[in-house]
Amino acid sequence: MKRRPLLIALGLGAAAALCGGALLAWRRTARSTQSDEAVDYLFSLTFEDADDARRPISAWRGKKLVVNFWATWCVPCVEEMPRLQELADELKASNVAVIGIGVDDADNIRKFRQQHAIRFDLLVAGFDGMDLARRLGNPQPVLPYTVLVSPDGRIEEQYSGPISLSELRRRLS
Repeated sequence: MKRRPLLIALGLGAAAALCGGALLAWRRTARSTQSDEAVDYLFSLTFEDADDARRPISAWRGKKLVVNFWATWCVPCVEEMPRLQELADELKASNVAVIGIGVDDADNIRKFRQQHAIRFDLLVAGFDGMDLARRLGNPQPVLPYTVLVSPDGRIEEQYSGPISLSELRRRLS
């Protein structure tokens, strides 16, 4: 008699676990599909860089990308830039590219690049960059926002706010 309630409880627990697992798998699939569509959209875009040259994002297809959304007026973004440059220098010979998508105008980005000796690619998105960041998963209009994209075009990681160089190294290794 005491065994029956235990079996019922175990059965209900197993059913709940299966339902929860199915829901989690569905949410991951939905999120993954949205992420894939967002990365496809990213690769369809072309931006001007700080030198007014048109740069298609598709030129970086097949590389692991560190895509950083930033602005010259964003204090945490400015503080993060030297760390991103250090990372870009370390990974120059690998299949990893660091790209800065500026939520700013070309003149401000050009001046910033010169003042801070930034050598990795800085692209000009203007305020439309915030919409792109949102499409790539930025939950709120937060800068800096960094997305790691795998060589096969999937979002691997997302970071709202500044990220440490050690964390980026760990995620890229």
